[in-house]
Amino acid sequence: MAAALAGSILTAAHTLAAPNVTPVPAPVPIVPGTVPGPSYCWLDVRLFNTLRLGPVPFCRRHLRYRPGALECYQFLDQVCATAFPNSGWVQSRSPISTQVIVCPAGPDPPVCRALDLPALP
Repeated sequence: MAAALAGSILTAAHTLAAPNVTPVPAPVPIVPGTVPGPSYCWLDVRLFNTLRLGPVPFCRRHLRYRPGALECYQFLDQVCATAFPNSGWVQSRSPISTQVIVCPAGPDPPVCRALDLPALP
């Protein structure tokens, strides 16, 4: 009984479905002009902003801060400046390297974002 009911529902749904229609792709917008390349690039240490300490050049992996442990990270980024005629200068950052450093004594640095950290071995 249930199989006959399911079969009749499928048949009714098939007859109500739209006929075979091929989808029309959306037009690709054409961007006028060319995109300028970077005007100049440099290497920079990534800073982590905190309310209490201000900008700090490293972060820690774990919530518990242990000075002297190899649990702090410093990131080196390539920063490029590009001049756009209508909007002015735009900066872009690309990660270059990640270094594990000894956590210094002092106030607790911010916790690193999980996306920035390398996978543990």
